[in-house]
Amino acid sequence: MLLILRRLGGKRLHAPITCSIPISRRTSTIATPRFIPSRLDLIEDIEDYQHGGYHPISLGDTFDHERFKILHKLGYGESSTVWLARDQRKGQDRGRLVTLKAMRADISSSKTPSEIPELAISQKLRASLPRRAASDFQTVEHHFFVQGPNGSHLCLIFPLAGPNILALSDSPGRPAGSRRLRADLARKVAKQTAEALHHMHSAGIVHGDLTTSNILLRLWPRVIEWSDAEVYAYLGDPETEDVRTRGGQPSGPHAPLMLVAPIDNSRISNAKLLQDNIMISDFGQSYEIASPPLSYKPATLLNYQSPEARFEGRIGLETDIWALGCAIFGIRAGFALFEPFLGSDIDILRQTVETLGRLSDPWWGAFEQRTLWFDEDGQPKSEQDQERAGVLLKACKSSIRDKLRTIGEEDVPSTGDEGPMIEKPGVRLPEEEIELLGDLLEKMLKYRPEERISIQDVIRHPWFTS
Repeated sequence: MLLILRRLGGKRLHAPITCSIPISRRTSTIATPRFIPSRLDLIEDIEDYQHGGYHPISLGDTFDHERFKILHKLGYGESSTVWLARDQRKGQDRGRLVTLKAMRADISSSKTPSEIPELAISQKLRASLPRRAASDFQTVEHHFFVQGPNGSHLCLIFPLAGPNILALSDSPGRPAGSRRLRADLARKVAKQTAEALHHMHSAGIVHGDLTTSNILLRLWPRVIEWSDAEVYAYLGDPETEDVRTRGGQPSGPHAPLMLVAPIDNSRISNAKLLQDNIMISDFGQSYEIASPPLSYKPATLLNYQSPEARFEGRIGLETDIWALGCAIFGIRAGFALFEPFLGSDIDILRQTVETLGRLSDPWWGAFEQRTLWFDEDGQPKSEQDQERAGVLLKACKSSIRDKLRTIGEEDVPSTGDEGPMIEKPGVRLPEEEIELLGDLLEKMLKYRPEERISIQDVIRHPWFTS
């Protein structure tokens, strides 16, 4: 499966710079589409500009008594649109650049600010951790509400950060995995991520959604102080498109006049503007261990979900260890341990059993489609039996170490300079590293949560200093 997708150049989901922004779409409640779909890449569903949905934002808009001015688009998620803004607070010569996240009205109105995890967890981390440890997280610095045609929207202000690791690994037009961090930098980023998670657990908080989309590289301080002219010189002028209705009538107040494409990550990742330090973002699924939400439902990406989260809806510190193991593989490989290309829970389960063996009971029995690919001991059936079952993608025996050995196997060189952070094409992992990293990941990705190693043991593992 992995090699098939890599040969196809399977594209993985990614988010533009700043905080983790899952590129997924909420199903619109509008029965008849009002708008003509956009031709721009990575654009939110225009139909979600309706009552209870996104707040219409245009370039040049100001918020919170003209303190924050919109300069560019950073991305969007199921619950928000995210923008590059300038803090024009009085007393500052120019005003630093920040991230402005405008929440959907239905989410903003359904909870009080203290019930919104990103805000509540940000406050908890800053209160519980020493300043240096708290800086490992992209926490909310300021918040306010704005009233618009679609309702009342909570806006969150974060420090500006660089692209996430998943976006940095993206290589459009090339096979998946052809672009990845330099080996020593990958180990450093993985170690910093593990240490940040340790700080979070020490503060009594479960992250709940740790993926390479939520691990951000820091920008050099000078970037935060850019003038408007420098922003556009380095990041490019915003690419826009008029909002068009199907009937040709005006779009009305609920939608913006223009859609804005997000900043191209390559504009900043190739410009030597990134530090080799990270921060962790996105606390939408986080909670305090001492008071877990009563109606909590895991919502992390399927290929990062542990068995207990997938089958029982149960998460905890051990669930973060599983997700961290998947993230460490992605950091080092440039592609996912369990490929999400088809977006199917069943296919990810198939890959999981291929790689880690038979699921523990009772989860094995809950995997009802297992008989298409596997015998009851978890071994893949013969190709002939799988063909008779009519499966499109056949299961074959694999392991974490087998997948580590494929890194660099089918790299396609870039046509341009990818910068000092990216590993040269064709570099393979030495067998010593495969054994060390394989040992670490196997201990983190135990099916039973109580059998996984602790975050302290993760940090002490010799792979990080190999």
